[in-house]
Amino acid sequence: MKPAKKTFFSGLTKNTFLLALTSLFADISSEMLYPILPIFLTQNLKASGSIVGIIEGIAETTQNIIQGFSGWLSDKWQKRKGIAVFGYVLAAISKPLMGFATGWPMVLVARFSDRFGSGTRSAPRDALIAASADEKNRGKAFGLEGFGDNLGAFIGPLIAVALLFVLEINLRTVFFLAVIPGALAVLMILSVKEKKINIKSKVKIDLNFRQFSTDTGNIY
Repeated sequence: MKPAKKTFFSGLTKNTFLLALTSLFADISSEMLYPILPIFLTQNLKASGSIVGIIEGIAETTQNIIQGFSGWLSDKWQKRKGIAVFGYVLAAISKPLMGFATGWPMVLVARFSDRFGSGTRSAPRDALIAASADEKNRGKAFGLEGFGDNLGAFIGPLIAVALLFVLEINLRTVFFLAVIPGALAVLMILSVKEKKINIKSKVKIDLNFRQFSTDTGNIY
């Protein structure tokens, strides 16, 4: 009897695919807003280019700092799924808050909350991915998750463009619709069955103060 032919997906588990789908939907939700956020701030809320740079600088720096602390916390508590779920929920509910904004300070709060959630989920999610496959298939597990992440980054802006220019939906409505893929990401991570495994979360703190530059010529 011939042994079963191995495919790329051999050795991967249901958890691996659920986590890849989680990253796909989460990135669609985030990337739907990146192309329109500077336009929303400058045209709808009349914020300056400098304010756009400050908001994004604070948001991205928050994400990088929180990643380190969430990794340490998930290792200490060994409750990686719970911490990851909190991060995905927080990021999802932050998206429509931007659509309700009547001034740039509210967008700043919502972006801070969004990136806080994104930073919180990253390290425990990576630990869950590592636990979803044995050591020899771990690279494939991360590769599949990375594929979902990159695919979401590609699809998200296309959805935003289609909503604005094909369906002619109001700019604020895009922020509200972004909660849908965010909610799907939450459903996917909730379906993951956490397995206890002796793996340390990837901890990284990267302060990128270049985001605070008031030279916003590259934003548009």
